[in-house]
Amino acid sequence: MATAPSINREWIASEFSKGIDAEHSLQTHAESTASSPPDPSLGVLYHEIAAADGRHRLIVETIATRYGYNPGRGGSSGIGGTLERLKEKVSELGATPQTRIEHDLSAKASAIHWCTAWVQAFQSIGDAESARELAAVLTEEKAHHDALQEGLNRLVSRGALGEH
Repeated sequence: MATAPSINREWIASEFSKGIDAEHSLQTHAESTASSPPDPSLGVLYHEIAAADGRHRLIVETIATRYGYNPGRGGSSGIGGTLERLKEKVSELGATPQTRIEHDLSAKASAIHWCTAWVQAFQSIGDAESARELAAVLTEEKAHHDALQEGLNRLVSRGALGEH
């Protein structure tokens, strides 16, 4: 008779605490970018992304809590969070609109890869609820990635046509 694999709840909670921090960082970045988008046509999209990233953070935190994460510990608040936001601002200095969107596309791609792996992992350990919740996040991340790609496509086409 085969035994059920043991689930490393502590590791999952630890990995998801990183996911909480990442979603918070993505949300903060999208909020900041919404006020000064790389292209004016993307302002509404960045507002939508910021709101979605806030929801995603809550979902990731809910899943982390299921596996033993204690929301009262740590996080990216305080000086660490402030330094992270300052680093993001400094990295945007001198960045072209194109490179700003490319950076955001890369961040969305990472979120897509992370969610995809965790949906599969939760399915494999029999946690249908967490898999379902993350699948919804994954769908939204893909939609935002596609919308950012369309924005980049328009920006590059305008540049190629000399329509800066």
